[in-house]
Amino acid sequence: MPEVQALYTEMKEQGVNVIGIVADGIDNEIVVLDVLRKSDVTFKNIIPNDKFVDDFLNKINAVPTTIFVNSNGEIIGEPVIGSRDKEGYKEIIEEALKNVK
Repeated sequence: MPEVQALYTEMKEQGVNVIGIVADGIDNEIVVLDVLRKSDVTFKNIIPNDKFVDDFLNKINAVPTTIFVNSNGEIIGEPVIGSRDKEGYKEIIEEALKNVK
C-alpha cells in the first residue's frame, strides 16, 4: 500500500486518481478502516456492496487486479494482474495516458 500511496501523491497533479476497492471489506469494515488509517492512505477506498461484488468483483480472477478508467468511466487498456512497484505502475499509467489524450 505504501507504493500505491506514493504513486497517488506523485501523480495526482497530472490528474491521475487512485481508488482502492477493498474486496474483502464487506464483513470487515472496522478492520479495513483501521488498516487504512494506520497505513496513512489518503486516496479513496471503496468497500463494495453485494451488487458490486456480483457485477464486477466476481469476474476478477486474481488479486490485485488493476484497471484503468477514463474520466467518462470507461475502462481503457487491459487489466494489470499482480502487484507492481511504484515505477512499474507509473510506466503503465503513463502509457495509458498516451491513449487517453
